[in-house]
Amino acid sequence: MIHCLNRILTKISGRILVHGRPLMSLAQNEIAQLISLVPQEHIDVFPYKVIDVVVMGRAPFLKIAAKPDETDYQIAANALRELNAQGLAHKNFNRISGGERQITLLARALAQTTKIMLLDEPTNHLDFNNQYHLLSSIKQLCRSKGISIVASMHDPNMATLFADDVIMLKNGEIMVQGDKNLVMTTKNISELYGTNTSEIRLNAQQKIFLPSHILEDQENG
Repeated sequence: MIHCLNRILTKISGRILVHGRPLMSLAQNEIAQLISLVPQEHIDVFPYKVIDVVVMGRAPFLKIAAKPDETDYQIAANALRELNAQGLAHKNFNRISGGERQITLLARALAQTTKIMLLDEPTNHLDFNNQYHLLSSIKQLCRSKGISIVASMHDPNMATLFADDVIMLKNGEIMVQGDKNLVMTTKNISELYGTNTSEIRLNAQQKIFLPSHILEDQENG
């Protein structure tokens, strides 16, 4: 579904508006100037440096056959710096860790300077620490730059900790949507995943969810 929002895939029905304009009325280059994408993963055939991957985010703003100039590279360098990843700039993109590649792709999306960013399972293949580091960075960017993020996630706890609004999809249809504090409930999560779910309060503001049988097993063990 997320790829319908930038017309990589064509929607079957309904209407998508971007800043009040029908998505189908926009040229692909116009879409790229409005909406950026951070894919699940990306491996380049060629041994590009990280900075060269990031500067690819400037492509929608270049004329045909034009090359990125000094300003474009400065924008790319600033994007890495904002993510505290400037040390990656001259490393081979294909030889850095999965977490570092995701940070690089996020920097590329930042260099695209759009106000809408799509994240396709951004924590896929990341280790425990990098999952939280990446999503924390994204949350900070939302607040500091006024970027709207649409992310697809499989982990309800990640959505609970980092999202503002949540849409739950079941069998390709919207099951429930709205403010995360209203949507992320044991009832809804149990229905979505087909298992009894228990809520664990971390503090007055935050909570996480676990399958009830996990807690029962721990208590009985």
